[in-house]
Amino acid sequence: MAGFSEVKAQRLMEGKKGIELSIGRILGGNFLPTPYYIQAGMTVTRKKGNYLLWAFDYSRRKYAFGGMEIPVESFAAEGSYNLYVLGDWTRTVSLYVGLGAVAGYETINESKKILPMGAVILNEDRFIYGGALRLSLETYLGDRVVLLVQGKTRYVMGTTLERFRPMAGVGIRFIF
Repeated sequence: MAGFSEVKAQRLMEGKKGIELSIGRILGGNFLPTPYYIQAGMTVTRKKGNYLLWAFDYSRRKYAFGGMEIPVESFAAEGSYNLYVLGDWTRTVSLYVGLGAVAGYETINESKKILPMGAVILNEDRFIYGGALRLSLETYLGDRVVLLVQGKTRYVMGTTLERFRPMAGVGIRFIF
């Protein structure tokens, strides 16, 4: 012990729980002005540093139509299993790949079908469901705080809009 300059607590112990908050941007499409998502979730560490993520998120994007902005909002729940892929031996910096399922509800123009100019929106509010893929680069800022940069995509069905939805964002996880 005399040769070590610092001592680190055990990380990624099975059964540890954490609260994760993240924010990011929805990529692609012809959205105005900045499409975004906000996500809050809970993680549970499994064997070998892998973890389960249960999360709820809200996303908002706007489409241009006839000089107007038509908002589209999604409320979704996501469950995923995140597998440790690569990292340093102390696991201070780690790369994870997650695969999961998503389900939620999508509203278009706050459920108003008729626009002020008299046009009618044919797309409908609907329940959405599908799969999610996540790539997350995570680094410990302390023994109980993790900073993460993530890229994720969803393929959703049940929608009358685009099915493929890529996103990128940053987040923080507090482990207790």
